[in-house]
Amino acid sequence: MHVKKAAFKAFWTIAMRHIVMALGAFCLALPVQAASNDEAGERMICKYRQETGTRFKAKVCKTAAQWEEMAENNRSGLKEMVDRPQIEIRK
Repeated sequence: MHVKKAAFKAFWTIAMRHIVMALGAFCLALPVQAASNDEAGERMICKYRQETGTRFKAKVCKTAAQWEEMAENNRSGLKEMVDRPQIEIRK
């Protein structure tokens, strides 16, 4: 009887750790609003970004317009790379 109780306690501890880690990761992935202004483009949005070389995430706050501009720059750069010819002919 004592072995079953210990096994259940170990299982429960591991299960709770997984649940807490999953909820923590989910909460970190959500954007956080720093402040609310009347204009949509002036609204501050904070996101957590993974930094290279550390397991910690950095908090980056920008306006909604700045996030959209950065996303558009990324999209246009990716499109440029995809549309670039694969073979270069040098003369």
